Amino acid sequence: MSSPRPRFDIAPEAAASWTLPGNAYTDPAVFALERLAIQFKSWHYAGNTQELAAPGSYVTARILDQSVIIIRDKDASIRGFYNVCQHRAHELLEGSGQVSVISCPYHAWSYGTDGRFRSGRGTADMPQAKNGAFDLKPVRVEVLAGRFVFFNLDRDPMPLALQAAGLEADIRREVPEFDALVYDGVPVTSVVEANWKVIVDNFLECYHCRSAHPAFAELLDMRSFRVATATHWMSQKIALGRPDNSAYPVRTDAPQQRGLFWWLWPMTTFNVLPGSPALSTFTFLPVGPTRTLQTVQRFVLPGAPVDAAREAYQNGVLTDEDIAICESVQRGLSSRGYSAGRFVHDAEGGETSEAAVHLFHRLVAHALAAP
Repeated sequence: MSSPRPRFDIAPEAAASWTLPGNAYTDPAVFALERLAIQFKSWHYAGNTQELAAPGSYVTARILDQSVIIIRDKDASIRGFYNVCQHRAHELLEGSGQVSVISCPYHAWSYGTDGRFRSGRGTADMPQAKNGAFDLKPVRVEVLAGRFVFFNLDRDPMPLALQAAGLEADIRREVPEFDALVYDGVPVTSVVEANWKVIVDNFLECYHCRSAHPAFAELLDMRSFRVATATHWMSQKIALGRPDNSAYPVRTDAPQQRGLFWWLWPMTTFNVLPGSPALSTFTFLPVGPTRTLQTVQRFVLPGAPVDAAREAYQNGVLTDEDIAICESVQRGLSSRGYSAGRFVHDAEGGETSEAAVHLFHRLVAHALAAP
């Protein structure tokens, strides 16, 4: 008999609501429920179209124990498949690259870039070799803003275009150079000893920024901070503060004069810091109940010099500060002295607002309560 689903009662209004309880971040049983209720029913960032430019180019991606292939077919469409041979379950591809045929390294069964079974020694007389039974199992794929490639293991998910309605337009409005940006091909990864939701919580508010990120609070004018929420995404926008701050110097005539941060349910973010045009994607992939893999991709203008000071701050100081925060929170969530917190409400969506965290907790609670 299965265990009853937990009920996390998050009030409709942030000002009247408690947060998710501590055990939502620590209990392996909750993590197991999230596997089916959230991870296998959500859109996850796999990479970008630049990595899939030519027919046969592919990337592999993973959510928990499920590996997928995202590949550009010969007809130019982008397709997704479970990364598993239909013969003896060997994984087919690793990393990224380009192939004309997907060939299993175990027994050499092969598949086209459209996922159809092509050949396998000794299978000529098997009816399954001809009726599609050996074809790779498909995975849903959608592209956001003509650039960001997502996959979903659910057979009939809410379309990404509907879930993210308005997000592309907002990004394009705030980043005029968006279409000119190119992937620099240098992903940055970090392992965080915290539940994935702790990391999302931390991203979704800047209430902590003055105290936990002092250089960030010099770089950006916290008085200008505004957060806005949609049904499955949110934005944070902050004006440049001091150009000669202790984070990194910003020219007064720099093209990008604001900090811009977007989150898309459940674990993908898009980030812009002041300075030369650039945008980074962050994904927070759960490894276990208390461990998360954070992966960053960066998009810049082609041929533009790297702003080394900004990169050192974003991927060094700021990331290190956030990791330390999240790991401390994770330890505290197991304390017998903590049960749940309260959301701080700011009707104007200013720097103390936790409206986006409240949205996230409502989505989590709804997903885990669903049959």
